[in-house]
Amino acid sequence: MYLTEKYNLPSFSPFRTVAKRSVPNNLDLISRSFDDNVLRRLKTLSSTSNSPSISLSWLSLAVDFLSSTHDEAQALISNLRSSCATQDDSLALYLNYSVKLLDVCNSISSEIERLRQRRLLINFVLHLFKNPSCDGFQVPVADKLCRAGESLSDWEKKLPSNRRGFQIQDPEALVRDLASAIGAATRGKVSSAGKVIQRTIYAVGLVTVFVAGVAVSALYGLPDVSEVRVPAEFLWADEFNGLQLAIFGELKRRVFEGERKGLLAETNEVATCGNRLRGVIDGGEEDKRERLERAVKELEKATLAFSEGVDRLTNGVNGFFHKVLTTRTGLLDNYRVGNEKTKQTKI
Repeated sequence: MYLTEKYNLPSFSPFRTVAKRSVPNNLDLISRSFDDNVLRRLKTLSSTSNSPSISLSWLSLAVDFLSSTHDEAQALISNLRSSCATQDDSLALYLNYSVKLLDVCNSISSEIERLRQRRLLINFVLHLFKNPSCDGFQVPVADKLCRAGESLSDWEKKLPSNRRGFQIQDPEALVRDLASAIGAATRGKVSSAGKVIQRTIYAVGLVTVFVAGVAVSALYGLPDVSEVRVPAEFLWADEFNGLQLAIFGELKRRVFEGERKGLLAETNEVATCGNRLRGVIDGGEEDKRERLERAVKELEKATLAFSEGVDRLTNGVNGFFHKVLTTRTGLLDNYRVGNEKTKQTKI
């Protein structure tokens, strides 16, 4: 599912549309403040990762972390852009990189939509065990009990596979393209403020590749998604590199050990509870009401956590996508306004 269609932008420098003013004398302090805030949020993200455990809930926090980093970078760039020389093309790097970022968002959104479709199967199963008169538990008649078992089997069949054909672009290739885009550098002379902007865009790119890579790996079951390494010049390098090593190490272990229930904690729990319920359904004993009721309650609890995780991640990815798109649109509008003013001046 595509969130929206994108269009290609020409290569240009948004700095040309802003009148130049004096360069701030506290550029080091500005960079340090940005790094401190990234480190603080990164530590919060690290503290929520147990053992490490990758879940829909953790992915949502990671998207929030990414979104906050983008917000702060945008504010920093906005404050510095008016002091940059006209030939600084640093922000044009963002426009190129954001095209690829929107592609990644679409890819992630597509897989989240598949999770939402799988949720329908589990909700249907739970519905079959609902007593419509009192909204309590009931043992379905034989044919409905059979349909419940079939739906649970369908859930298992819809697990991610790193060998299946992709409905849209290859997500691994998209993350690789994103990683390569952040390595681009502006040629020619760059002002001191321009260097801070370049550094900030590079930092945001590193964070973006990490979060996008983890999301693609966990959602699609892909073990070899591109990774990045933060250089020591950034205060948050050790925290970032350590978290990335732990998260991707765990994801690769699960893939190579054949954990096909799913790489996310919530999907694992739903699969476990679903298998338990299906075992009771397929069992030969005649009176199994108590076991069925217990298994259904466990599945309800697991499905609630799964559903909340899917909804939160959906909202996070959608919100981030539209934030990036809005930023790109604003930059393009500024460029067009600047060109119009230039033409009018010449006339």
